[in-house]
Amino acid sequence: MIDIEEYGIHEGISEIILTTISPGGVPNAAPMGLHRKDGRLFARIYNSKTLDNILSKPIAAANIVDDPVLFVQSALSDIESERFELVDSFPLLKDTLGWIIFDCTCKKGENISVVELSPVKGKITARKLQPINRGFNAVIEAAIHATRYVVLKEQKYFDCIEYYNSIVKKCGGEREKNAMRLLYEFIGIQK
Repeated sequence: MIDIEEYGIHEGISEIILTTISPGGVPNAAPMGLHRKDGRLFARIYNSKTLDNILSKPIAAANIVDDPVLFVQSALSDIESERFELVDSFPLLKDTLGWIIFDCTCKKGENISVVELSPVKGKITARKLQPINRGFNAVIEAAIHATRYVVLKEQKYFDCIEYYNSIVKKCGGEREKNAMRLLYEFIGIQK
C-alpha cells in the first residue's frame, strides 16, 4: 500500500505532471491538479490527448517535479521523448522528485471527465528541503491561465498571466523568469 502523503499529496489540489501513453506507444505529459478529498484521489480532465490515452489504457503517473520550465513545456507543448524513461513499460519523466503510477477509472463527461486514481507503485527519487517560492507558484498559475488563453483567447486569461508575471519578476529566480519567457513564446507574445 502506498502512503501518498509520503509523496506530498495531501488534502486539496496538488499540482503534478501526469504522464500517459497512447495506443501507439507515444508518451504524453500534461500538468494536472490531483484532487484529494474525503479519502478520494482523482483528477478532472478535459477532453484531450491525456484523456484519450487514459480511456485507451487506464494507467497514469503523477510525476512530482520542481522545475518551472518543465511545467510550462508540458502545459503548452509536447515534451521531447528523451525526457522520458520507461518503468514497467510506462513513461515517466526523468527529472522527478518522485512518481506514483495509478490505475484509473474514468467517469466520462461531455467536456470534462473525472478520473479516479488508485496508487499501484511509486518511488521517491529525491528528498530536498525547498521553501515556498512565490515566483515558482506564480509560474504554475500563469501556465494554467495560458492553457485557457491558448484555447479561448479571452483577455481575462492574458490579464492573469500578466499579473503572475509581475510576481515572477519580483519573487522568482532565473529559472522562473526563463519559464515565463518560454510561456510568452508559446502563446505567441513577444516580451
